[in-house]
Amino acid sequence: MQATERQQQISCFAAAVAKCSSAIYHMEEMVMFPSLLRDVPLESATSSDPGTRDMYEHYIMLKSIKVSMENGLIPLDEWKTTIAAADKEADAVETPNLEALFYSHFAGLLQTLNCLTKKANLLTKRYKDIIGMAY
Repeated sequence: MQATERQQQISCFAAAVAKCSSAIYHMEEMVMFPSLLRDVPLESATSSDPGTRDMYEHYIMLKSIKVSMENGLIPLDEWKTTIAAADKEADAVETPNLEALFYSHFAGLLQTLNCLTKKANLLTKRYKDIIGMAY
């Protein structure tokens, strides 16, 4: 029973990553002139908040995240060093509920991937609106 449940979780995660990556890829294919995205708010209602990002900044962020999803964050040698240091710290600290910690991070990751997918799709739709292409 646990093996089936684990397979479903892996499939769910893989599907979320594939969906997000596909949405970002579609966005990259559609956006031929990223400079058109400058100073255009992502949401249709303009925001007077000076800290809000424009569509160009979202475009660059999504492309960067896609590269990290495909290639990893840091080289493997550096990753092994980081993991070894984290393991030493973890041994010194009382062991937390690892299962609860895992599910918390897993749920957060799925939520983040879903949010990124929605942003990529929204950006693509808005770009099509800007260039006058029917969706």
